[in-house]
Amino acid sequence: MLAALVLAALPAQTAQATPGHSRVAAVSAVAAAPGSISVQLVDIAGDPLALAGATASVYVSSPDDPGFRRAATDSSGHAVISDLPATPYYDLTIDPPKAGSATYAPTRIDSVGVAAGVSTVVSATLARGATVTGRLTGPTGAPLAGTKVTIEGMTYVFPEVETTTDATGRYTFVGLASDVYELFTGDQIFRTSLSWMTRAHAERPGVDPSRVTLSTRLVHTAYDIGIGVDPSADGEATVGATVTLTNVSTGATFTQRTGGVAGVLQPVKFAVPTGDYTISVRTVATAATPSRTWWYTGQRTKMTADAGSALRKHIDFSSVIGIYAKVP
Repeated sequence: MLAALVLAALPAQTAQATPGHSRVAAVSAVAAAPGSISVQLVDIAGDPLALAGATASVYVSSPDDPGFRRAATDSSGHAVISDLPATPYYDLTIDPPKAGSATYAPTRIDSVGVAAGVSTVVSATLARGATVTGRLTGPTGAPLAGTKVTIEGMTYVFPEVETTTDATGRYTFVGLASDVYELFTGDQIFRTSLSWMTRAHAERPGVDPSRVTLSTRLVHTAYDIGIGVDPSADGEATVGATVTLTNVSTGATFTQRTGGVAGVLQPVKFAVPTGDYTISVRTVATAATPSRTWWYTGQRTKMTADAGSALRKHIDFSSVIGIYAKVP
């Protein structure tokens, strides 16, 4: 979440009590008067950001008129959300307009207070957002056009975002805030086809936003086995590691690569025919460790470098199986 400066403006001028009305009545009228939030967009240097079309919104939980209150910024980057009941707990969200790879990242400012008859002034910092792109193919290597891809940040500050691949199988997400992201295809509930991860950074002082190009992913329409590769002592060794399922009877192999975030469980998912399989993980070479092949020996137990000690795992295409491979 980006920094924001919140200031309380002066109360609006209140009407004088007319003869015959008590001072208490005048005070009650002020207390019931709605407030507002005056938003000015600024860039990461703190200078005013002349960005029109950004949407500033808060949710009002009033029993009389609940719902979102929204206002769009003008050409100077200014917006006013008016008619707000007094509360210290508004969460202010700024959604920038789409502008391709130049899209700013959304931001949220928690607990913005509004007093009766007062306009609270908020300086909301927007940074240019990160871009994440990649490509999907089917089992034959042909591009997957029109396939839904969803991206979701691990901090859950902003909702997940969906897109579809183009004719070449390419997907692109723009305007991303700094976060570790999971991408997935398939059903939104079960996420059955494939999931992978990456880290992206929005613009920071002196640093341009990330432009992440992910490796091509092979996508099946369903899966029957999901393998989580626990990070090794050298966490970088499992970033981009190759996971291979080998059919013991036929020798057929099926491979997927892990994602791009060190130190977290790396999910890979497969669709394979029913049969007995060995499972191996080929780690990548790092400054601390060479590239090595490790073989599955059981749930959560450390893998072995001895291929002859690999555990044969029966996999049924009609079932859903979760396996965790622990790299030493």
